[in-house]
Amino acid sequence: MGVEDRSSICAVLTAFNRREKTLKALKAFFEQSGAFNLSAVLMDDGSTDGTGEAVEAQFEQVKVLRGDGSLFWNRGMAAAYAQAREQKADFYLWLNDDTLIDSDAVARLVSDAQEVESPCIIVGSTRDPDSGEFTYGGLKSASSWHSGKFGLIPPTESPQPCVGMNGNVVLISHEAAELTGGIDKYFSHSMGDYDYALSATKAGVRAYVGRAYHGTCARNPKGAAWHEKGSIRERWKAVNSFKGLPMKEWAYFLRKHGTWTWPLAWLLTYRRILTG
Repeated sequence: MGVEDRSSICAVLTAFNRREKTLKALKAFFEQSGAFNLSAVLMDDGSTDGTGEAVEAQFEQVKVLRGDGSLFWNRGMAAAYAQAREQKADFYLWLNDDTLIDSDAVARLVSDAQEVESPCIIVGSTRDPDSGEFTYGGLKSASSWHSGKFGLIPPTESPQPCVGMNGNVVLISHEAAELTGGIDKYFSHSMGDYDYALSATKAGVRAYVGRAYHGTCARNPKGAAWHEKGSIRERWKAVNSFKGLPMKEWAYFLRKHGTWTWPLAWLLTYRRILTG
């Protein structure tokens, strides 16, 4: 395969004060096996630990954008993805900055993309770096009426259809990106990856869980859930924080992807503000 025949792949990341993890994630990406033209776009959302500067010093293939610290994961990814799509790459790889992909992960994701029906999204699966436990990947619907309930789909030795996804490792073909468009910036931190997969399906894109695992990523540490806070006022504040489940964003998601039952799903979610 000549250089001119290589698939171009642009990774998309957002980061905030995780310099060493971000550098390791990018290093693993640029050391991928296979004949690919690799580049990346990183949104450094107001880091104070020198993340952006360190990335620019070590990786000339990365375009670093800078935010003011208010973008969080989803809006940071939306900005980086919009910039990445200007490259007109053959594939885009969403990559969390705390995820280390295996050395052949990209080659296997591309192989799966070439095997399944196009246009497609191939969702990578991650395991805990210590226990090997399945942590993030593709999702299936877990309710016939509640559009916000999902369950993880363990990877197997062949691609499997999915409806939702965690955005840790996701390969998106150029055609799928053109059909689906950008990441919905209505969401601040979470839900944007779930929304993108559901929106892609509606646009005629096929989403699949790729075969086997593609890297390591520890599950985010669990603090006290918003509904476990002491008072009603504390629970209200926690649920509407960017790390909670903001009420307006959740209503938007359920209305966008649900049926006429979405208000009931919304009410059932927030009943715990009163009951704990």
